[in-house]
This record gives sequence, structure tokens and C-alpha cells, in this order.
Amino acid sequence: MSLVAPNQTQIHTFKELQSKFISIIRPFDEVSNFKSWLGEIRKEYYDASHVCWGYRIQDHVQLEENSSDAGEPSGTAGLPILNAMKRHKLVNCGVLVIRYFGGTKLGKRGLIDAYSKSANEVIKTITCTPWEKMDQFTILSPMCYYGELSQSIMKIGGKIIENKSGELINWIVEINAGKLNELIQIIRSVTKGEGDLQKIKKGADSVKPRRK
Repeated sequence: MSLVAPNQTQIHTFKELQSKFISIIRPFDEVSNFKSWLGEIRKEYYDASHVCWGYRIQDHVQLEENSSDAGEPSGTAGLPILNAMKRHKLVNCGVLVIRYFGGTKLGKRGLIDAYSKSANEVIKTITCTPWEKMDQFTILSPMCYYGELSQSIMKIGGKIIENKSGELINWIVEINAGKLNELIQIIRSVTKGEGDLQKIKKGADSVKPRRK
């Protein structure tokens, strides 16, 4: 199963032995944006007992993930949330679970089950799209091929993310990694062999866990 990213924000609520659990999932492509949202939620639910969370952010270089128990016993909240996201192959999103303590302690096993259930239930409500690995390339070419080259690249889903053209076409293009052969053929055919394509190297794929 390939990685997927959610398309929308969703919320789910349930109760376990008088404790109320509110789970929210929201798409993100930057850790800084997730942290800003987390701050907003903490202010909105200022009277909650705990605001626990997990996120997984994937770009074309690495997967960055993190979680927090937010005062619950170690391993009973943040990790179950993160594991639920992993089971569903989710990336580029964050999940928060807000708990209002109801007066009855759930115990370690009960907490793990409750936070896992809360995360899983909100994940079930979302629709997702496949996450695609993107690569970036520098393209150099005579200016006379500008129009045809740009249109051909767009037809295969490519995007010019930086245009530094002067006397020559000088683009940075982002495209699905699986479309490389098509891109090579376009450069060769459109520019009649006069174009140049170079991949921008940004490191090997990796998983980068973060400290709390």
C-alpha cells in the first residue's frame, strides 16, 4: 500500500468511562504549520486535561514524524496516535486527541486503547489522495523552444517552480519521480538535442524521527 495524504480536516468525539476524547485530523505539508495549529488548539481547548498529538510530514527527501503524550503516562497517547497514522499509511497531516478527564482512571492499557481508538475513528472519516514522490531538475535550452517545452512539461504534470531564464531557458522543474523517462524524451525531441537536464540532488530518502 502506497502513502496517502488526507484532503480535509475532520473531527470525531467519543466517551470512555466518563472521559471525553475529541480527535481532529488536518492536512499539513510543513512542521511549522502543524505547530502553529497545535498552539491554536491549546488556546481553544484551554480547559482540557490533555492535548496529545502526532504528525507525519513527507517531502521528496525525507519523512519527519513526532508525537507527544502531553502529560499522560509515557507511551499511552502520542505513540498510539502515531501508530494509527502509520497503519493507514498517512503522511502530510497531524492528528490531535483532546481529553477531558471524567473522574475515572483508565489505566495504562485503557489509555492506549482509548487514544488508539480516537485516532483510528477520525482517520476513518477522511478521504485521501496518493502521495507522489517529486523530483526537481534544472533545464537549460535555447529560448526558441520556450512555448512548446513549457506546454509539453505541463502535459505530463510537471511544474516550473523557478524561472531564471535570460538569453537561455533556465528553469527548475518539479515532476513526479516516475515521469523521468517522459521528461527526458520531451527535452530531446522538443529541443532537438540542444537541451540539458540535470537532477537537483537533495539527499537520500530517509525517516527522521524528532525529539519532543
